Amino acid sequence: MSQSSATERLINPFYAYLGGLASWFANMGLQFVMIPTLAIIYLETSATKLALVQISLSGPQILLLLFAGSLADRTNGRTVLVNIHLIATIPPMILGWLVWSGGLEYWHLIIYALSAGIISSFSAPTRDAMLMRVTQTGVQSAVMMALITQFVAQLIGFSLAGLAAPIAGPWALLAMQVVVMAFGLACALALPSMPPKAPAQELDTPDRGWRTGVDAVIQSPTLYPVILSTISVGIFFIGIFMVALPLIVRNVFGGGQMEISIMNFCFWGGTICTSLLLLRSRPIERRGRAMAFAQFAGSLSLILVVFAPNFATLCALITCWGLAAGVNMAMGRTVVQIEAPEHARARVLAIYNMGFLGAAPIGAMLTGLAAELIGPQAATGLFAGMMLVFTIWFILFTPVLRIRRHPSEV
Repeated sequence: MSQSSATERLINPFYAYLGGLASWFANMGLQFVMIPTLAIIYLETSATKLALVQISLSGPQILLLLFAGSLADRTNGRTVLVNIHLIATIPPMILGWLVWSGGLEYWHLIIYALSAGIISSFSAPTRDAMLMRVTQTGVQSAVMMALITQFVAQLIGFSLAGLAAPIAGPWALLAMQVVVMAFGLACALALPSMPPKAPAQELDTPDRGWRTGVDAVIQSPTLYPVILSTISVGIFFIGIFMVALPLIVRNVFGGGQMEISIMNFCFWGGTICTSLLLLRSRPIERRGRAMAFAQFAGSLSLILVVFAPNFATLCALITCWGLAAGVNMAMGRTVVQIEAPEHARARVLAIYNMGFLGAAPIGAMLTGLAAELIGPQAATGLFAGMMLVFTIWFILFTPVLRIRRHPSEV
């Protein structure tokens, strides 16, 4: 009996999948706190320099996500994840040593961010495409369980970062990143072999690489509104999350690493509450309407950040945003998992991820420039207002309101 078969019997593939997912997003939670902490508190950089670091983190994904999605559809998913987790331990090791030894410089952060961005480009489509192959439950339930695992893991990352703040320096965040990546490597090794899936029937046209995923999105009245939604989130919302909110914590309310951790905890705590509610309820019938309403509610919450008089009010508004974001992410991922063709699922999911991650450099740079000119609170209100206008257009001029639960789920 092969080692892979033995592992498959001992460990449920879905649990191994969730373990690897948890390790990756615990690492992301630590990273969300670590980057602004090192940039604006440890090195005391400007908003523009913080935005450049965030762009370096997300920028490689614009160039590589489509290629990575095409690669994921054609290679063994387990092999890719094992290599990714192994390589992902190296950048935090090096950066942690630089911080601990007192030799950290700004360009070190840029190199770290570029490395982490390249690694993430190959992780996201591979892992997302694997979900439908390891689950034995309904699609929306599987997506909810994956999202809850993701959000809880990020909260653990934020909590560990907050606990480490009064005890150790920022180097501890990087040491913890290495530990969680090693755990993810063990989970990836526990997965069964997952060779690429062939098309269910012979295609009339040859496989066109990443263009096959683009064609699937363009030709689907269900997929392209979801992708438009994620791109708008990348431009209007992610810059707020990455740049404006940490600056509000530091410049307006005088906070530091602990307060940045609390703020992140509030956002992801809201998404967890929404995901738990969706997991316990029946699959939503009118998913497009739920997505549009969530974008509208999130925009209103962030507009009110402009008037937040204290840190507690800011956290309450960020929690409301998290509640709305949980609906948007859950509906979007469920629709894409169901509607994407099986042989091109990783490529379609890569395009979906580009909305969140690939468009982030644009949002981060624009938000950083706006924060320099008018302040981080006003910049937050400006971009949230633009998202509100986009959402109204989105409802009126795309078929988003016609997106419903797939007949195969009934």
